Amino acid sequence: MDNGQWTIDNGQWRRQETGDRRQEGRFFVLMDKHDCFESTRLLYRGINGSDAQCLVEWRSTYELIRFFRNPEALSLEGHIAWFRDSYLSDAGRFDFIIVEKRSSKKIGTVGVNNLDYHKRSCELSYMIGDSAFRRQGFAGEAILAVMGRLKREGIGLFYAEIHRDNTASFLTVERLGFSRYSQEGDFLVYLLEEFLEFHEES
Repeated sequence: MDNGQWTIDNGQWRRQETGDRRQEGRFFVLMDKHDCFESTRLLYRGINGSDAQCLVEWRSTYELIRFFRNPEALSLEGHIAWFRDSYLSDAGRFDFIIVEKRSSKKIGTVGVNNLDYHKRSCELSYMIGDSAFRRQGFAGEAILAVMGRLKREGIGLFYAEIHRDNTASFLTVERLGFSRYSQEGDFLVYLLEEFLEFHEES
């Protein structure tokens, strides 16, 4: 039972409570577009205007974008317009820059798409843009970090859509416990459902 209403305010989810909190899901720490968190080797923070150049560079690299649904190079102007006009007002999408702690370098992104607090589900996306940091387990570490953050918010069903030729990517999610669910054209859909423990408030 939902005893409140979810609203978006300046890019942040906020819950307006109208009843007893114990009847909701016991999860009240809501993700926002300015979040910062960390894992063993990595730092994560919400994307901002200072990331435009590296995001455009990564999104224009053929070896990466050939596996995207829209495999076209991104322009700086196009990215800035998307960030301003679409991303900031999209209540179901959160993109994070991945920073490798030892070098302090931006190495890629991990993201949450189609976040649905009622269905407790979301799509995950990830990209190691800097080729020097690939095949070192950073993508898997970033996925687990975001999933851990989301599970504290009550999200338990995760899925990823991966191009059928992107072997490294689907092997990554398979190692994390995802199972192949279906295929839609050139894309494989992988699912992972996590058990969530609910604790009554005293």
